[in-house]
Amino acid sequence: MLDVTCANRNLTPIDTPTYSPGSGVELPIQTHKGPVAKEYLDILYRVARQAIDDHRRVLACRFDLTLPHGVPLPADAFTNAPVQRCIDSFKARVKHDGQRRSSPHNRRVRYVIAREYSQHGRPHFHLMLFLNLNAYNSPGTVDYDRTNLFNMLVGAWASALNLPEEVVKPRVQLCCGHSVEHEAWNAFSLQMPLYSHYYLESANQYAVFPAMFFRGSYLCKLYSKRYGDGHRAILHSHR
Repeated sequence: MLDVTCANRNLTPIDTPTYSPGSGVELPIQTHKGPVAKEYLDILYRVARQAIDDHRRVLACRFDLTLPHGVPLPADAFTNAPVQRCIDSFKARVKHDGQRRSSPHNRRVRYVIAREYSQHGRPHFHLMLFLNLNAYNSPGTVDYDRTNLFNMLVGAWASALNLPEEVVKPRVQLCCGHSVEHEAWNAFSLQMPLYSHYYLESANQYAVFPAMFFRGSYLCKLYSKRYGDGHRAILHSHR
């Protein structure tokens, strides 16, 4: 059986309920599945701040990607290559959508992706995507408007795996959080519900940033990650 608790000695475990990126800021984090890595939290915070610098108004979305069963998969399916192809394809689709609409809005996509493993040894991926809220005001739904973000991600994942979209669609999930995640969040008594996506805006002083960061901190846990196999556990956008 896969050891889902193995750790990287180069990481700094945190098991306290909050994370401080500096300047007296305290952000709530998830530790109900064990410690999270400070270095991963640093990445999440930095990417989110970069997205705000890019757009001022940001749409942040939580997705999960898993591999289909019972169909032929590419030879590199258990590596990070498919999810990297997926994010590259997704960015290209977002760019093309802007060109098709003759939109003046910046279409830059920022992201954090966590590679984790099930107890059966199959990799899966947790995503936080950050886009321009002026360009997209929601991730969309499964069955409405083929050019929405959800369906663009489905198309990108299908392209990455060289599979039909109808096979891949059930393996792309917009995540609202599990019950234990909601229970952990309620302990902070911040009077903000957990959602699958958030609007980060200066108009409300980025009031939902703590809730978004709490959702994203799930990607930063050490549990269910594997090290030493040549595949990064965290992938993210860069400057």
